[in-house]
Amino acid sequence: MWSFFLIVLAVSSVIAAGAFVFLKGINWKEFGCIFLVNLVIAGSSAGIVSCSSKHDTEIWNGRVTNKYSHHVSCEHDYPCNPYPCNCDSKGRCSTCWHTCYDHAYDVNWTVNDSVGQSWNISRIDRQGLSEPPRYTAVVIGEPTSGENSYDNYIKASPGSLFRHQGLMEKYATTLPNEPMNIYDYYRLDRLVLVGASVDDPRAWNWDLMNINADLGHKKQANIKLVIVKNQPQDWYYALEEKWIGGKKNDVTLVVGVDNDMKPQWATVMAWTTNELFKVKLRDDVMNDSTLTRDAVMADLRTNVDQYFQRKPMADFQYLEAEMTPSTTAWVITLIIALLVSIGLTVFFELNDPFEEGDTDDDFVTNFKRSRRRRGYGY
Repeated sequence: MWSFFLIVLAVSSVIAAGAFVFLKGINWKEFGCIFLVNLVIAGSSAGIVSCSSKHDTEIWNGRVTNKYSHHVSCEHDYPCNPYPCNCDSKGRCSTCWHTCYDHAYDVNWTVNDSVGQSWNISRIDRQGLSEPPRYTAVVIGEPTSGENSYDNYIKASPGSLFRHQGLMEKYATTLPNEPMNIYDYYRLDRLVLVGASVDDPRAWNWDLMNINADLGHKKQANIKLVIVKNQPQDWYYALEEKWIGGKKNDVTLVVGVDNDMKPQWATVMAWTTNELFKVKLRDDVMNDSTLTRDAVMADLRTNVDQYFQRKPMADFQYLEAEMTPSTTAWVITLIIALLVSIGLTVFFELNDPFEEGDTDDDFVTNFKRSRRRRGYGY
């Protein structure tokens, strides 16, 4: 990222340096001003690119702990009670307005969970006086899921850890997206089926929600299950590359099954300091004669609870040094920097904002500048 910063600064500053050397209308102060503006642009661009490259979201899981209604400031305002303002010396005034509100207060219907997340259930009337049916349906203790932002250094430099030549292209049409779509405020389905089918997928997802509610905060984990039918094991490596190894708290069990739902292979995608966890979970799944809901949920709950230890994302901070801006980021940043440099150069060539005084030593220079700015050319 330092190279990005220095290149953007150098390229844009060449304009200012050239103007200072070849144009008599640019002095030291104006050159310094252009350089400082370029410095801000380069630094800001590097910061924005760095943040956007490593920004990611993970899923936090818990259970509903309480729900309540409470008064909040009214959100429905309108201009009222006009009065004269901004009057000039001749008594001419503008009209200003006070702000009035439709209600003395509004009502929010709020749900909190065990990991500090909260949701406001949508009102069914403008002020929120009537209790929403969705709020009524909230059950204390039910599972919750919510998004949390974090810096993903692996995402910033994925090629350093995941590079399986040609596998993503080979299996592109069968690779699913990560299950990250939270719906109905705090619900998330984590069962991913690729060519396979199970009886009552809702029951599988409900079990996964409850395992995550019980172990998510305790083990800092977000447990997912991928079942793929009639694919070789290298399909997993294509998925791993597409998902960049998963989020920092993900535990993703990927199982390949045949037409009879018998496990053919199993692999665990997780960032953990205890590699035995992956081996134990894989072996337990492979020992199941068929992949049933009760069996796989027991395997997940037991092994995550006993063996999973999340690997800190700080362990991968060294990858930040390998971060490479995209071509789009390069092009946009350079265009902005060059346009600003050229614009400031033209402005300073035609104007003298620092009001440089005339002296015997710089009389000729100022004379030329004066003639140039009056349109005579020189």
